[in-house]
Amino acid sequence: MPITLNAWHNNDRQAWRQPMISITGETPIQTISGYYTATELRALARQLITIANDSDQGEHGPATYTVED
Repeated sequence: MPITLNAWHNNDRQAWRQPMISITGETPIQTISGYYTATELRALARQLITIANDSDQGEHGPATYTVED
């Protein structure tokens, strides 16, 4: 079953505020929830790929992945 992500793009570019993107999944179980800048989303995407690769390689148990700038 495909995963659907719903994004709300806010282009309100006031001097004190960066554009933000809100992401929610189709169901509460499949959700990445929060407000992210485009730069933060790219960092998150890199970490998601690392997590997926670790899972494919047999990783198990809890793990913490730090998003690097």
